[in-house]
Amino acid sequence: MKKADFRLILVVGVFCAAMLIGRRFFQTGGACVVVQVNGEVYGTYSLDTDQTVYINDTNVLVISGGKVFMSEADCPDSLCIRQGAISVSGTMIVCLPNRVVVQVVNGDSDGSTEEGYDAVVG
Repeated sequence: MKKADFRLILVVGVFCAAMLIGRRFFQTGGACVVVQVNGEVYGTYSLDTDQTVYINDTNVLVISGGKVFMSEADCPDSLCIRQGAISVSGTMIVCLPNRVVVQVVNGDSDGSTEEGYDAVVG
């Protein structure tokens, strides 16, 4: 291994570590959860209130401790249950057989969301 190879590995390693640390400190938690069934909004729920949401007798969604997870589903593969708990804005739980999408968004439980900038053009 040459010196240049070692330097390249070191630079890539430092970059990856900086990205992980930045993600950990700068990710924002979501304020509410939007549940959609068949592409239509089924309900919007605050992450601050612990509750259980029954979705069309097919899925059971649990909001607890600022996180949300699917605890029950009658779909054959149960992938939505295995996706685990989410709490960061932009993350989703999807149950394809039942056409249920659960997304954490910034905003209030009244449905208003706060959109941030994607880019700055000068």
